Amino acid sequence: MDKNTLIGIVLCIAVFIGFSLYNRPTPEQLQAQKRQRDSAMAAYQEKIQQEASQNRLRDSVLKLEEGLSENIAADSAVRENYARQFGKFANCAFGENKEVVLENNKIKVTFKTKGAAISSVEIFDYKTYSGEELMVVKPDALNEMNIDFFSGSQAISTKKLFFKPYQTDSNALSFRAEVDNNCYLEFRYKLPNDSYLMNFEISFHNLGNVINKTSSYIDFTWNQALPVLERGNKWESQHSGLYYKYEDEGSEYLSLTSDDDKKNLNGFTKWIAYKGEFFSSVLLAETNFYNAEVSFRNVNTNNNFKFLTSRVGFSVSDTVKSMAFYFGPNKFKILKDVVYQRGEVSQDDLGLQELVPLGWGIFGWINRIAIIPLFNWLGSFISNYGIIILIMTIIIKLVIFPLTYKSYKSTASMRVLKPQIDEINKKFPKQEQAMQKQQAVMDLYRKVGISPMGGCLPLLLQMPILIAMFNFFPASIELRQQSFLWATDLSSYDSILDLPFSIPWYGDHVSLFTLLMAAAMIVSTKINSSQMDTGSQQMPGMKMMMYFMPVMMVFWFNDYSSGLSYYYFLSNIITIIQMYVIRRTIDENAILEKLNSKAAKNAGKKKSGFMARLEEAQRKQMEAMKKQQNKRR
Repeated sequence: MDKNTLIGIVLCIAVFIGFSLYNRPTPEQLQAQKRQRDSAMAAYQEKIQQEASQNRLRDSVLKLEEGLSENIAADSAVRENYARQFGKFANCAFGENKEVVLENNKIKVTFKTKGAAISSVEIFDYKTYSGEELMVVKPDALNEMNIDFFSGSQAISTKKLFFKPYQTDSNALSFRAEVDNNCYLEFRYKLPNDSYLMNFEISFHNLGNVINKTSSYIDFTWNQALPVLERGNKWESQHSGLYYKYEDEGSEYLSLTSDDDKKNLNGFTKWIAYKGEFFSSVLLAETNFYNAEVSFRNVNTNNNFKFLTSRVGFSVSDTVKSMAFYFGPNKFKILKDVVYQRGEVSQDDLGLQELVPLGWGIFGWINRIAIIPLFNWLGSFISNYGIIILIMTIIIKLVIFPLTYKSYKSTASMRVLKPQIDEINKKFPKQEQAMQKQQAVMDLYRKVGISPMGGCLPLLLQMPILIAMFNFFPASIELRQQSFLWATDLSSYDSILDLPFSIPWYGDHVSLFTLLMAAAMIVSTKINSSQMDTGSQQMPGMKMMMYFMPVMMVFWFNDYSSGLSYYYFLSNIITIIQMYVIRRTIDENAILEKLNSKAAKNAGKKKSGFMARLEEAQRKQMEAMKKQQNKRR
């Protein structure tokens, strides 16, 4: 280090020391800074003490609400706080939140003393798809029952009150929020033996001077989250929702496809149902609900998939409001037999069976009158539902066999006339001769005594059965978790391969019964198409559409009930066998000879009124087509 560098360092140090001495605070300034620091510290400590006091009060309130301490009730600040908040119901604002259970051989209902509300409902004899206890209502913050009313200037919500439980007998419970011994709000529950129906009463005992009557109605709110119970959450979500039934009308429901929906139910409502795919929670009125409000929204969590809410109004003048809850399976016979009984009041036409989607109109009637009785009869002595579906398919095919035979015979008649139709085509080869050609073909059909629609009508008559089965199998709880061959659950899809990705419109798995169904449909379509080839010109693209339909059904049915795909597969296989057997037994030469004999007899007869009108309609159609062609020229 040279001399100049050393001198520079010394000068820098000297300047720094001199600047520090020059800017050093005076004793007066140091004292003022000390007073400022002490004042700030005192203010901070006072703030900490206030927050601690507020926290102690909040902790006391929480402990009272959770029932963690009984001694804190003596805290005067807390009691004053509740007196301001709950008025005459202040004594019900704290307590111990206990669980109370009511059960029979069907269901187990758990209540919480806070709110006297249903906490959970377990349905016996059923399990979730993963083998856990099946709880149609699970302990969840979203589930609540509540009554809102005014007492003095205080707005009271029963979900914040602690009720005292009373076990009136082995199958009944009572919960009271007491103003005093002779003045209380009471919730009464009664669960009869061997029943999914639980009676529910709300009683206002001597509360006429406690509850304000400025409003003529008191609101009762019932909220519930639908838990995931089945395999395939997408299918379960699409077939679950909020249903309701007006008095003397059919059931209706909010949108099953949107993310949320709400509606004001103007008029009298018999019941409101939170319907899952196979299990429902239903609130039933003894004398109807009036002007209810219902809504839902999708939540799509691991445990829940929909959140449903209902609000119904009770008249203030009603000292007792009677209702009932149904917690049970969506099984047609069980729902149909549900009877709401309270004292001498009995309602045996609740219409709860409408929660099972069997189809509208004739399709629903076919299921109710024929399919369900047959299915239940077979199930009474056969335990394997795959065998039941097989036998049921055979029986249905035997019942409709006369229609199938008639359809095939009509098709055979059209087929043996092919040489004569080919001669007509050669006789009128030009496009402008289409009218004459068509009239000649119709005249041939008239002479031999067959109808071109003869092969189609029997098939159309079979369509209602196919559509009825389309509704029946996915709605049948009997198929739930019933295994057959590789399918572990006939009410759900039968995956033989889970894909590591999802294909649009198809899914993330491969259902074998769906593939077998599509293959059988293609074979059946090919055989039927070859038999119906009579030489007449088909509509453009018709054959392609016939083969394209089974391919589309692979996408549509991949998430459907494997029991439905299995049924359609069996139905097509039996149809193929029937067509083969009928073709082997029908003598087409004898049919042709019979047709020629009819033609000879009918040669001199006049056309029937129907044929005359049909030909006239065709003539007018051809004239209209010619006019359009002339205009274009």
